[in-house]
Amino acid sequence: MIFRSRTRTLATAGAVLALATIPLTGCGGSDSSSSADTSAAAAAGSGADTTAVDTAAPDDTSIIRYADLRDQLTSLGAELNIFWKANLGDAGTWKDSVVKVVETPSQTACGQIDADTGPAYCEPDATMVLPIAFFRDRLIGATDQGGNDAAVAAVVAHEFGHHVQALSGILEATREAVADNPDAANLLSVAKELSADCLMGVWMSTARDEGRIEDGDIEEVLGALTRIGDDSLTADAGQVADAATFDHGTSAQREYWFAQGYDTGDVEKCGDMTDDLLDGTLEKELNAGADAVNSSTTP
Repeated sequence: MIFRSRTRTLATAGAVLALATIPLTGCGGSDSSSSADTSAAAAAGSGADTTAVDTAAPDDTSIIRYADLRDQLTSLGAELNIFWKANLGDAGTWKDSVVKVVETPSQTACGQIDADTGPAYCEPDATMVLPIAFFRDRLIGATDQGGNDAAVAAVVAHEFGHHVQALSGILEATREAVADNPDAANLLSVAKELSADCLMGVWMSTARDEGRIEDGDIEEVLGALTRIGDDSLTADAGQVADAATFDHGTSAQREYWFAQGYDTGDVEKCGDMTDDLLDGTLEKELNAGADAVNSSTTP
């Protein structure tokens, strides 16, 4: 897949995500950072220098090509800054995310992000840390020559979904919702993460519209989402699944909400899971995923 910036305006972007208006259990919970691996930590100790490439939107919107994994991650960060700035409506409210492509621990306003954990977004300084080792060695199966490029793009675009949520007030609303109802923290986190999966799908729909999706790309994306679903991770660890501990959603949920964004290209669709929150459907689906894991791991 070749990624090129897109400047189409989404008609629905003015109402970025209905999640912000949910009353008590409104949207996915968030702390200062978010990670597909859930282990971005403010760890003290190593003091290692960060080897990073900080990216903001380039001056032009020409075709962005990449020669290796580092170049791909850097280019994706640049393109996604361009895309969401163009599609959030009021450019005055946009702030580029600082994207750090790292091989060593990286310092952010949220603390130190280890280089061997999953990608992480730190809201206070709008910094996104993309550890090369995660994409190459863990779950995604990328190669330094650009293999599994669509899966890599999906994970980066998911993290950019959190940046969109931060700028549109979603993350603040989720913190308030968790403060009001701490027992719902995990359920709220799931909703936030599924919303980010949907936003990732919205961006990828523009790549499809431009003919940039190749045979096998969507299968790569779905495969990655399957591997990083809470139920799949629990099963892989041979653990008894407890839906109350899920914080990103099951594999099926993640695939479904990606498809909502990808099939429609509609930002407002990414807030529709709030209906599932309010009527209990989301909680039932999480429990169903845990039951499936437990039934497959018990004699």
